[in-house]
Amino acid sequence: MLKHGNNKQNFQKQTYLLRNTLWVQVEDKQYKMFGSTPSGEFKSYSYYLTHVKFRGQKFRLPTKQIDAQIPGWLNSITIQTDDIPTIQEVYNREIKAVTSGNKEVSLEQMHAKFQALKAEETKLGRAFITGKLSEEAYEELRSEWQEKILNLKWKIKEMEFDVSRYLDDLDVAMFLLHKMETLYQRLDTKQKNTLLQLVVKRIIINREGEIISHELRSPKA
Repeated sequence: MLKHGNNKQNFQKQTYLLRNTLWVQVEDKQYKMFGSTPSGEFKSYSYYLTHVKFRGQKFRLPTKQIDAQIPGWLNSITIQTDDIPTIQEVYNREIKAVTSGNKEVSLEQMHAKFQALKAEETKLGRAFITGKLSEEAYEELRSEWQEKILNLKWKIKEMEFDVSRYLDDLDVAMFLLHKMETLYQRLDTKQKNTLLQLVVKRIIINREGEIISHELRSPKA
């Protein structure tokens, strides 16, 4: 029977909308939930369940009960156009605060140090030309100075790129959260799961299956 194409759909891998994102809150702890589709005599039913047992049994809830809440939940986290400038301002301020303490000051200091090293290299050249340094001593010192300059140049580039990368990540996250509800409606289950995993780290339900909280991914994550 496995050779007949009309039977292949019975053995397709099940896709769970909240795979890797669903957790259940039990008292003061959270437990990850996994998808399962045990086969019945005539029908199969999909569940989200825990691997941890409570009172001797794994906790489980029908996938449909949880999945049906996602469109409404998405609406609650969608960013409105008017909120975007405020969010960007706050994010930019926080990034400056957490990256190297005061990244702007650090960059200014590095640029100043870079210019000082270039000036010292020029002085070495003058000392060699005027005969104050031998050729051997000049080449040795010049090699050391050039290595210092090169290392500092790379550090400056890394710091400047780091800030721009965080800002690029924010733009992507803002787009997703702004268009999330619209994008979601156009996707199949597998694509919806991918979209959710890009945006949300955890969706948390209570033991009744109601979404009670969530944890979004950081734009720089």
